[in-house]
Amino acid sequence: MHEHHDHGSCDNHSHCHGCSNHQEKMSFEEKLTMLLNHWIDHNDSHQSDYKKWALLAEEEGHSEVVGKIREAMQLFQDGNQRLRQAQQIMIMD
Repeated sequence: MHEHHDHGSCDNHSHCHGCSNHQEKMSFEEKLTMLLNHWIDHNDSHQSDYKKWALLAEEEGHSEVVGKIREAMQLFQDGNQRLRQAQQIMIMD
């Protein structure tokens, strides 16, 4: 269903959640910036899945489910807007 990224691999240094080899060398600001970028990318990556499944649910007559998926999509978009604002604050600090 959702196979486009890995949460455990250390080979992708920009996407390393728990690898102490890399994160110990990073400052708090670097870690937070990395996480903000990851969270935004992660949330954005799901939008196409949500849209696809909302359309499929609509085709199957599940209009109430479609409405909830679309509400969730908007909430993720709103959340990403706030995460982008946090990014800007990090840049300005």
